[in-house]
Amino acid sequence: MISYIEQFFRDPKGMLIFFLLAFPGRILALSLHEFAHAWTAHRCGDDTAKMMGRLTVNPLKHLDPLGTVLMLVVGFGWAKPVPVNPRNYRNYRRDDLKVSVAGVTMNFIMFCVGNLLMLAFLAAAIKRAADPTASQYLTLLFERYDYYNVAIWQVEESFGEIAGYLFQMLYYFTVTNLVLCVFNLLPIPPLDGYHVLNDLVLRRRRLFANPQTARIASTALFVLVLTGVVGRVLGWVDARILTGAGNLALAALRAMGLIG
Repeated sequence: MISYIEQFFRDPKGMLIFFLLAFPGRILALSLHEFAHAWTAHRCGDDTAKMMGRLTVNPLKHLDPLGTVLMLVVGFGWAKPVPVNPRNYRNYRRDDLKVSVAGVTMNFIMFCVGNLLMLAFLAAAIKRAADPTASQYLTLLFERYDYYNVAIWQVEESFGEIAGYLFQMLYYFTVTNLVLCVFNLLPIPPLDGYHVLNDLVLRRRRLFANPQTARIASTALFVLVLTGVVGRVLGWVDARILTGAGNLALAALRAMGLIG
């Protein structure tokens, strides 16, 4: 997070552009995550979120003021957790598991959809170039550089600067969904991953004995985020998933005959 702030002072214009391109995708990804929790809880018999107006993808219903400010300032933020009442579930253990995995499942689906849209966007950009030598050059670029950065460059070359910005917005939305998916699967209270661990392994009736324990757990998680421990874990996992997704996209482009 400190490097994030330092980069802002080093290149304020570049970071401002980054904020403008990344922020819409981030709030949409967060809103979809919370909507998935609310929708699944409703399907499991609990209308608490619906009665509080949370059964929607409208970001205004989900964003937390402090979490939104921190997202802008340090690049890390959160939305308001969807309120649920497990006593309304038809089957406590099964339905708590469903509600817990709903958010990360939505984020994973959006990650896959985002990658497919970027692949289609890039394929159209390569076809527009319509130059055999350009295809060979692009193949060399993919061999030497990151797939997503080369893709952004190619889209901008073929369709112009505005299209390049739109592609970057799609990229940030896709990556944010991946980060949310992996982050929320960490088996640390109060994240969804801890609910999954509890429902499948620990099988405690209550996650926390009292509100004080919940606050301690939340504070500990926040400290892990601030110290960069969580960031390093997420970075390691996300980098490998993105590399795998990029390799699959390259295989698809070769199968379509667009690159060598």
